[in-house]
Amino acid sequence: MLSVTFYPDDGHTPHGIRMVDTLYEWLAHSDFAQVGHSQPTSIRVDDAMVELPLIRLTSTTRSMFIALFNEMILSETSAMLTDLDANLSQEALAPRTYRLKKLFELLNCLKDNGFAYLQRE
Repeated sequence: MLSVTFYPDDGHTPHGIRMVDTLYEWLAHSDFAQVGHSQPTSIRVDDAMVELPLIRLTSTTRSMFIALFNEMILSETSAMLTDLDANLSQEALAPRTYRLKKLFELLNCLKDNGFAYLQRE
């Protein structure tokens, strides 16, 4: 499993979002990989200074990520409605449901101004 981790600026505990490799690969092939550039950044994490490759969530970068995830969620929701109209089984809908849940989790973290950095791992 891979993850996207959000770090606050104040040294509090980061929030990691773990996801299956196929979802991370799907994100990597989307505009998600094009937004922001990782820079080696020294931050305090759990009372220790560490240097990590992080993307600073400036207002512009945060807005770009939020717009991207809003678009992805709309697209996935539309596809889910099509699948529901086709009376697919809940088992067949599970991958799309998982993707939507993770997209919402990412979006909610981006909307939280307490997080100042994002790390794609």
